[in-house]
Amino acid sequence: MKKIVMGILSLLVWGMVYNETIEASELKFSVEAVLPENQREGSTYFDLLVQPSTTQEIVAKIKNHSNEEIKVATFIEPATTNINGVVDYGVTDTTTDETAPLQFKEVVTSKEETVTIPAMQTVDYKITIKLPDKTFDGVLAGGLTFREHEDEKDEEKDNQQGMAIENKFAYSIALLLRQTETTLASDLKLLKVEPSQVNARNVINSYLQNPVAKYLNKFNVTAKVTEKDKSETLYETKNEGMQMAPNTTMAYPLRLEGEKLKAGKYTMHIEASSGEDQWTFEQDFEITAEKARELNKTDVSIEENNDQWLIYIGIGILALLLMIIIFLLIKKKK
Repeated sequence: MKKIVMGILSLLVWGMVYNETIEASELKFSVEAVLPENQREGSTYFDLLVQPSTTQEIVAKIKNHSNEEIKVATFIEPATTNINGVVDYGVTDTTTDETAPLQFKEVVTSKEETVTIPAMQTVDYKITIKLPDKTFDGVLAGGLTFREHEDEKDEEKDNQQGMAIENKFAYSIALLLRQTETTLASDLKLLKVEPSQVNARNVINSYLQNPVAKYLNKFNVTAKVTEKDKSETLYETKNEGMQMAPNTTMAYPLRLEGEKLKAGKYTMHIEASSGEDQWTFEQDFEITAEKARELNKTDVSIEENNDQWLIYIGIGILALLLMIIIFLLIKKKK
């Protein structure tokens, strides 16, 4: 089955958010943000100053570059942080935390889930921003994602033929909402540590939370695992130049690189920084024998140890040789 190629044009925030372009040959359509009067200066994505108890309609123009009618599926999602320390404005399985001042998908909505665009035409995609009677400092971050829509009949036909969509591209535009220009103090929390897997490979996840309505830029993390109450480092990893979206939790993985998980009590040691802000964490955790067996069994990178089989083979060969010698000795006596 052919792999589904998802070309997400995410807008990464590095002190600021920016748009990326994609070759026309890869997408049949393009999207342009129509910036309103309450747009903050210096951005081509939506970065709006809004007020409580107000409703506003904004527009993104979708242009069809092909010679046939197309349908574009639209999605409104909060900004999240993936395991690689990259902010994602597209469709994901994760969401913002309860620490967010408001839930993005409750504030930003649209009546249109699918937009039909005639050949070589441009259609306005309308988004409604409705703020409750609540003030907040910081930024409420999310994005608008656009993907060419495939009818259910076409999907069913592909499945029956044992095929997948060859090219499935998407376009994302960041949408940031602020009420003030107040600068917030950064914070970071370590919520929990537990063994898990990424792509069928063992990891030890540290769940790092950014509980503040601001981005953590130039985010660096060093993680070490020791046995509980001991100082020798068993596993270690380090990543620099990452980023966390506001009010999100990141599952930061320490990869075991093909090693088996061993049952026992351990301590995770983490040093993290973002600009001049620094944090240090230590948290004990346990890997049970049952969990270690479960994950080791499904880790595709673990090479089975064949030493025990070699011992059995060696014993078998020795036993066979001994039987041959005894047989020859008995035969000689006769």
